[in-house]
Amino acid sequence: MRKFLFNRRPTRINLEEYRATLSRSEMARPENNFYHWLLGTSWTSFMLLVVFVYLATNLLFAFAYIACGDGAITHAQPGSLLDVFFFSVQTMATIGYGRMTPVGSWPNAIVTFEAFFGIVYSALTTGLAFARFTRPTAGVRFSKVAVVGSHNGVKTFKFRVANDRSSHIVEAQLRLWLIAESMTSEGERYRRSVELQLHRSESPVFSLTWTAMHSVDDNSALKEYLGKAAIEQQWHLLITFTGYHESLANQVYARHVYLPRNVQQNATFVDIVTVLPDGGRVIDLANFDKWIPGNSDKLAGEFL
Repeated sequence: MRKFLFNRRPTRINLEEYRATLSRSEMARPENNFYHWLLGTSWTSFMLLVVFVYLATNLLFAFAYIACGDGAITHAQPGSLLDVFFFSVQTMATIGYGRMTPVGSWPNAIVTFEAFFGIVYSALTTGLAFARFTRPTAGVRFSKVAVVGSHNGVKTFKFRVANDRSSHIVEAQLRLWLIAESMTSEGERYRRSVELQLHRSESPVFSLTWTAMHSVDDNSALKEYLGKAAIEQQWHLLITFTGYHESLANQVYARHVYLPRNVQQNATFVDIVTVLPDGGRVIDLANFDKWIPGNSDKLAGEFL
């Protein structure tokens, strides 16, 4: 049996596109299952598909009514595609104004099938929309860039994570992975994954922001890649986030990818914490993605 297009795997994979899609869940590709693609695609794509299928099926039914000949639909202009299209819309939605009615066995048979299709289509789209609305999402934002600078006199890789919602995520965990291409002594290419240890990979409650850090010392696998020329940088950094969302009462996940061009060398993040005269603290997320050259590390900006 011939498989549908959305079940086929690509014969060639663009590595740059693959790395980019890892960090954008809304760009899920329909390569495994059409249902999962419908859940993972963007709301714009989902709604456009729903509208397109609705209009296309009504147009097909309109052609079927025209094929039945003149007089198949009462009060419809002979050969008028627009009239029978509107009749199809009314039938699929079970509106039934009563002005246009089917006449004959074939038109009534088409009406029977279309009414059944309309009920099924309405149920499927409602179920899919409900499944998309109720799907738990982390609501976690990652900084657009990562920086490599000095922290307590040690070369350190840093990136930021923020909670975009007012609710808390408990037992939050971050993991940082180096994904790099390597060559064996036999000339075979393979991809290796190395977990990079963070200064702190867990948080009991994640509510505001989190600056994650990794020391790029002699024991770090990242050290050998930061100094290579851009043409040799066949690597990227994968960050995974997990936690229990207290409002959704469910486990949530998020991920992000930093390509070599997203890592700023000899830089530090702009401080997002402002100290008020009364000693209070204010976090300004407008500076969340901003960085400046230099090795200064006044405040880590790690407020939970």
